[in-house]
Amino acid sequence: MTGGGNSNSGAAGADSQARFAARLAAGRAQSLGALRDLYGRRSDFAAIAERVFAEIESCHRRRPAVLRELDNRRQRQPDWFEQPGLIGYTCYVDRFAGSFNQVVDRIPYLKSLGVSYLHLLSVLKARPGDSDGGFAIEDYRQTNPQLGSIDELEQLAAALRAEGISLCVDFVYNHTAREHAWARRAMAGERRYRDYYFVFDSETQKRHYEPWLQQVFPVSAPGNFTFEQSLDAWVWTTFYPFQWDLNYQNPQVFVEMLKNLLYLANRGVEVFRMDAAAFSWKRAGTDCLNQPETHALLRALRALVGIAAPSVVLKVEAIVGAAQATMYFGAADCRGREGHIAYHNALMASLWRSLAQENAAKTLYLLRDLPRNPPGTAWVNYLRCHDDIGWGALLDERGANWSSDEAELQRVVDFYDGLGEGGESYARGRRFQTQAGHQVHGTNGTLASLAGLERALQAGDPGAVDLAVARITLLHSVIFSQSGVPLINMGDEVGLLNDYGQADRLGGDGRWLHRPVWHRPENPLHRRAGDRILAALQAMLAARGANPVFHARAEVQFIELAQTAVLAAARRYGGQTVLTLANFSAQSCRIDLQSVPPGGAWRSATDLLGAVAVDGDTVALAGYGRAWLQLQQATDYPE
Repeated sequence: MTGGGNSNSGAAGADSQARFAARLAAGRAQSLGALRDLYGRRSDFAAIAERVFAEIESCHRRRPAVLRELDNRRQRQPDWFEQPGLIGYTCYVDRFAGSFNQVVDRIPYLKSLGVSYLHLLSVLKARPGDSDGGFAIEDYRQTNPQLGSIDELEQLAAALRAEGISLCVDFVYNHTAREHAWARRAMAGERRYRDYYFVFDSETQKRHYEPWLQQVFPVSAPGNFTFEQSLDAWVWTTFYPFQWDLNYQNPQVFVEMLKNLLYLANRGVEVFRMDAAAFSWKRAGTDCLNQPETHALLRALRALVGIAAPSVVLKVEAIVGAAQATMYFGAADCRGREGHIAYHNALMASLWRSLAQENAAKTLYLLRDLPRNPPGTAWVNYLRCHDDIGWGALLDERGANWSSDEAELQRVVDFYDGLGEGGESYARGRRFQTQAGHQVHGTNGTLASLAGLERALQAGDPGAVDLAVARITLLHSVIFSQSGVPLINMGDEVGLLNDYGQADRLGGDGRWLHRPVWHRPENPLHRRAGDRILAALQAMLAARGANPVFHARAEVQFIELAQTAVLAAARRYGGQTVLTLANFSAQSCRIDLQSVPPGGAWRSATDLLGAVAVDGDTVALAGYGRAWLQLQQATDYPE
């Protein structure tokens, strides 16, 4: 049955109702606590809470039997998304396959990669024309008609689930499109819907906020407010003028967005990417990022979804400094009660910095110094995505031994523009939203082009191609060996290059540079390189999935070596110990394993990747080499 209809009856229905009642009893206090943090001072709070719980019960009644069974299975294994075998893949539907039905045809390819979690970008119905890559949502209950219908999305979710693959979609909850029904009704004069957004009648009201706000797109969409003629007022538009920020101070907005999320959950969506999470609550006199209520919103959503649809996971996209990002798992007595998983964007940016500098020290400090995320949560580790490499995450923690200043990051940005300090670099990227005299912002480009494959192919240089392939596999070896969910960006697995034609056609948004159409490279040298990358990734993912030591709850010690180009970590879980090594330099090196703390503690070491051999007590790493060394009879590493 489509549309979230309930096909449960008899004994199964009674059992399901009993399970729901138990979840409601267990989660009610936590849900109410988060709701009070948002709306507890309102005189109508009791009515708000009553309506919220009515929606939760309605979602449960309509939830299809197959999804209720999924709920039951995942409650029996609550760490399912922390398992080493969970491998993610992210893509635009049209760029990867064409339509929802054509994605079904590509499931065997995803299975060959080991993918068990598929993030389809911006599938909901967006405004016509410019839509910020599909992130200006006109209707949360319909899909982009060029991709297929909402029923076909539900059928795709079922086909994926049958093959053990969870479907993830974007839940754009900070803003809607100007064309959304709520915005249209606001422009038509309905006061109720005007209050769904931040609408200011005067410049004076706007000035209570504007001086403290950052700009997301300072070049293509400067400012944070847009004057709307039909309202004769200013509307808050953090991203683009056609994206109106929602006003969660109005509890009706919370209720309606909760209903939209639960509707999609009942259509088979298992993971929601919580888009632009850091911006969701506004407070005068602040930068309106990471506010306490921002976190309360996520706590409320996680608690309520956990009652109605406990198999569903919330993935937080908070592109902020590393210390702030960890808060999206929950802080203090709320640890583990916000996002289930969250993008590790600071790690992503730091890996690119390390590659440009051929020095892994700051990445090691970052990983070592961040607090461990609480049980029931996991990082999403990635190298590239549909967005730019945002360098601000490495500027936000000034004074930390892993942070950068603007001068250092400017050199990194220059490097990825193809301008090394000693002349031309191997990278082929473009800076994004950076103005002369302003703080560095971002860099665009596919992984392969940034890692040197594009330049090597242009030169027809097999040796340079080998180095580029080594860099690509090195970077993947790091995210595949980290705790959390590794996420492959479409095309990275076969070395796709920048799409200059698409980027130039859509010149207002340089991110289209790294959104190519999936294809097998035609150039023989490129195709061979892509085949080698794909084979290396498949081997690493198979090794990861076969070894419990890569569980997100493993004990990890990041080890500072004399060779600062090498990122080293010791992992221990379930009686297994693995030392992971990644050489960010083009220069080979030898590592004395007995010098790695605690030293002298093992009988033998075997590389799970089969890439290196241990010679006595040393291991040789080639330039951009990597190894996952399983240690036999290793002394326990300290906490």
